[in-house]
Amino acid sequence: MTTTTIDVVKREIRSYWNRRAEEYDMAPGHGGKEELWSELMMKVFEEKSRILDVGTGTGFLAIILANLGHEVVGIDLSENMLRVAREKAKKNCLKVEFLRGDAEDLPFNDKDFDAVTCRHLLWTLPNPSKAISEWKRVARNKVVAIDGNWYDKKISSRILSFVGKLGIAVKERKNPWSLHYKKEIEKALPYRNGLSAKEAGRLFEDAGLKTRVEDLSWLRKKLYEGNLFHRLAWWSHEYYMVVGEIV
Repeated sequence: MTTTTIDVVKREIRSYWNRRAEEYDMAPGHGGKEELWSELMMKVFEEKSRILDVGTGTGFLAIILANLGHEVVGIDLSENMLRVAREKAKKNCLKVEFLRGDAEDLPFNDKDFDAVTCRHLLWTLPNPSKAISEWKRVARNKVVAIDGNWYDKKISSRILSFVGKLGIAVKERKNPWSLHYKKEIEKALPYRNGLSAKEAGRLFEDAGLKTRVEDLSWLRKKLYEGNLFHRLAWWSHEYYMVVGEIV
């Protein structure tokens, strides 16, 4: 892929998330259930740390971490996402620095942070291996990624997903099938449908990280409680956390 093509891809990705910024937190799985995320992050970070949250979006995970007493910097391509994140931090009286930047080309020195986190980001990266190497470069202790395998090819799963999305379309009066990049942009993303826990672990290991993978299906189930159609639409997805320690 040429540099020009990469620039076009990232410009389109930024534009897509700029359009989705205002409603992003309203979707089950992206916002809400903060107490569950806090419990998870307390297990991951037992000591107060300086943390970089890449692909921070509306700052959901960054704000969770800041509430737990960590020093947090969030970085994202989307200006509109960052605007929402700053408003949320201000509303919660939290000091979080939000910067516009590229997860694959970080504007930080080596070992600037104790750890790097990301949530729902790996699938939307043109070069995830390069990104993970960058995250490792700026971290002293660990890299943590929460992600999922967003597409199940089984016929039964696809039928249930269709029923769920149809219900969302009717009840919420919005088109869940429109939540995709343009076809030419998707072609540039190797994991546009998500990636398995096994594959994510392999990427971390290839970057030289001591890796463990934790199943988060219990969390996914709780995130969709009370949202039948959303649960049907995305119920079969593998959901997990990869923790890569720097040794």
